[in-house]
Amino acid sequence: MRMIQRGIEKGLEALYPSNIYCISCGSIIDKTRDYALCDVCMETFHWLGQKTCGKCGKILPEDYRHELCYDCRTFGHDFDRGFTCVQYGLYERGVLMDYKYKGKSYIGRKLGDILYDRMSLEAADFDLVVPVPMYRKKQNQRGYNQAAIMARRFAQRRQKPCAAELLQRTRKTPPMKGLGAFERHENLKGAIAVSRDNPYSLEGRRILLIDDIYTTGSTLDECSRVLREAGASRVYVLTFACGTNRKPRQ
Repeated sequence: MRMIQRGIEKGLEALYPSNIYCISCGSIIDKTRDYALCDVCMETFHWLGQKTCGKCGKILPEDYRHELCYDCRTFGHDFDRGFTCVQYGLYERGVLMDYKYKGKSYIGRKLGDILYDRMSLEAADFDLVVPVPMYRKKQNQRGYNQAAIMARRFAQRRQKPCAAELLQRTRKTPPMKGLGAFERHENLKGAIAVSRDNPYSLEGRRILLIDDIYTTGSTLDECSRVLREAGASRVYVLTFACGTNRKPRQ
């Protein structure tokens, strides 16, 4: 499966070279452009600011008077600390839609580079990189797991092992769109497990979980809970994008 995914990635890179067109607007660029983004899109993206939630890493307004976002003040989390790169807006959404639903798997390597630069700003250390899993049938239909491509690129640059198959979805879950935080948590209970073929010992390990987007954190919480039960000592979370703070002025 992994060889097939890599073959698809190489084929798409040959058809749509990621250093020629901006991954956001499609404008012609050259190899000097960071992350294959043109200058306009680099300015348009909602990049990480100075103030972030002290728990999930969600981007907060500079005048926000709390250290934690509304969700983290209201609900607990199973991970230790979260980090993100951009706030989920129109342009960020466009890149992720192309990446996930239009077969442009090569975008994942560019997002992996963004994740790498983001974590270079943090002191948090970890032993193992783990992507959030997809349900096998869904992954076969798409042809790849978007979180795994990002994770492999990040791990390669960080020179850390990537356990792309460590976590598995044990059942198909209904779509999360439109569900509240509690409903999302209930939806995912028992849907994620450590693979029986996992070659890694998780006892005392520090794990970095990678996904494309953070909303309420329900999926990442379930993954974190499972990893902790398997012996992980710490679990960090890293995503490309995050949703907004639901009550930004409180």
